[in-house]
Amino acid sequence: MTSTTLFANAAVFFCAALFNFGAEIPLGFTTLQFDDPIWQAGTGETVIGLLLLGAGRTKGRRLAWVAVVMSVLGIVFGLSSDRVQGAARSLHVVMIAFAAAAIWLLVSDRSHRRLGAGRAPTAEPER
Repeated sequence: MTSTTLFANAAVFFCAALFNFGAEIPLGFTTLQFDDPIWQAGTGETVIGLLLLGAGRTKGRRLAWVAVVMSVLGIVFGLSSDRVQGAARSLHVVMIAFAAAAIWLLVSDRSHRRLGAGRAPTAEPER
């Protein structure tokens, strides 16, 4: 489950990177694009997306935590910029949801591992 969330989170970061590199997606009567693309942000989002993708692929907990922390820092940095408006700001809200889900899954997985590791195997009483 955590891998799926990390892959989806990576996909959102890759989409944001494409938009920050100037990509436009025509949708009938409108076009999806960022009003003020920032190629530097696109580069950062690509790196974060690759970290998230790698973490999901390898299922490494440390790499997952590094990737999620990097994504949170990137989201905070993006939201603090005056240039992030309109579609870019809306996409950051989606990023927040995925980051929160990833953090919740990583924390719950850690708690589950601790509970399972501390238990001794129980045997049925002999009769």
